[in-house]
Amino acid sequence: MAVRASSGLYFIEDFLYRHSAEDGAFFRSLCILLSYSFELLLKAQFVATSEFNDKAELERSLKDLNHDILKISAKLGSSKLNAIGINCVNPRSGTDFIGYDIVTIQGKKISVENFIDIRYDFTNDTLRDLPTNGEFTEWVTEALNVYGKIKKQHFS
Repeated sequence: MAVRASSGLYFIEDFLYRHSAEDGAFFRSLCILLSYSFELLLKAQFVATSEFNDKAELERSLKDLNHDILKISAKLGSSKLNAIGINCVNPRSGTDFIGYDIVTIQGKKISVENFIDIRYDFTNDTLRDLPTNGEFTEWVTEALNVYGKIKKQHFS
């Protein structure tokens, strides 16, 4: 999971060298990939720090978490989140869309969309606010920092 997440994040990082997150044609696809990659990072931490009796239990646990960032974060708890550099995960409010703001231990922000909401974006008649290219790049950089902590903690 962690490697799959990092592949998506490195793809976005490389893509942003030549293109902009401020381009509406690319934005939704980038949000989908960032959101899914971040979800995989949290799930990788969950799997690496939990015990399962067998593969079936592991699969049930992951299916139960679905794509719910808040549920995954709650299952991990603050100490396991802190171990990978995450201070808190907050639902984003004030928009017509479902999203989350992740605050790192260093006070940096990662903003991701609810994976279900962003995938079916066309059902809402409202437009999303596009971040600046610098903001989006920072979110990816911070997500890669989380990946680095997971990798160092569990796979070094």
